[in-house]
Amino acid sequence: MFLYLGMASGNALIGLLLTVVGFGGSLGQNVVYSECIGLSICGLLHAVFAAAPRGGRLRPLLILPAAALGGLVGQILGSLITRTGSHLVSGVFLRSEFIGLFFGGIGAIGFYFRERYWDLEAELKAREVLRLEAEKRGVEAQLKMLQAQIEPHFLFNTLANLAGLIESDPKLASHLLEALNRYLRASLRRTRAEGGTLGDELDLLEAYLEVFRIRLGPRLDYSFSVAPELRGLPFPPMLLQPLVENAIRHGIEPQVAGGRVHIAASRGRGLELTVRDTGRGLGDPPGDGVGLDNVRARLAALFGEAGTLEVAQGPEGGVLATLRLPS
Repeated sequence: MFLYLGMASGNALIGLLLTVVGFGGSLGQNVVYSECIGLSICGLLHAVFAAAPRGGRLRPLLILPAAALGGLVGQILGSLITRTGSHLVSGVFLRSEFIGLFFGGIGAIGFYFRERYWDLEAELKAREVLRLEAEKRGVEAQLKMLQAQIEPHFLFNTLANLAGLIESDPKLASHLLEALNRYLRASLRRTRAEGGTLGDELDLLEAYLEVFRIRLGPRLDYSFSVAPELRGLPFPPMLLQPLVENAIRHGIEPQVAGGRVHIAASRGRGLELTVRDTGRGLGDPPGDGVGLDNVRARLAALFGEAGTLEVAQGPEGGVLATLRLPS
């Protein structure tokens, strides 16, 4: 509809221009002829583009014959409407046909390039979909790699502790086995789920930290500060656990006195989560490591520049890791 309205406006301007330069008859006759010729050419070209397949060789070959036929049909219609008689054998016809072919060719070229633009845009969108799918598979592969990094080390050490506790402290061994079972159930549920919530991640972390508290005894304490309404927010898996694992392995375990891990969440312009420990502090260089690099890569793939991870020295010692996600 908009194409034909634009064409009609252009045809009227051409009729006015022809009258100004002294071509043809009156202004009304020139406008009628221009409308008939232009709309006929446009209609035939539209039919050619609809019938001939895109990208084929037939379409370019039909453009000029369609424009010429449209000019002929338009002149016949114009003569019938204005009752000025046929000009098919006069010089007026040849000039009119030339003008029709000229402007019709311009319109055909414009329509052809517009279709090419649409095709290229569709192709770019298809490639973007493929790229996003590839990124999604890459994120899933990174998630599996993170789990492969954390879980074997964690499980082997826990099982070794469990074997030692069975004889020396069966009650504590039972407690450790129960906490390990809770962790494995939460981990399996989190891995199989398509999405997940912050509450799911915190349940996994609580079981994870409970296993470590049994293993390390009074050397480890932990706490959470998360409002209940935040637990239902969507949250990708394995973004917090590597930060907690770093806090324990590199901050608290190396210290004889141990330390404390505190996990907090707040919501402002986005979701902000912090993992604060009272361990030995940053290494050199700060904030590096395969686990942290994987977290940053997953953040970039999931949220672009809107997802960030900052690792800094804590205000009272230890390390403060801050994770920011868009709302």
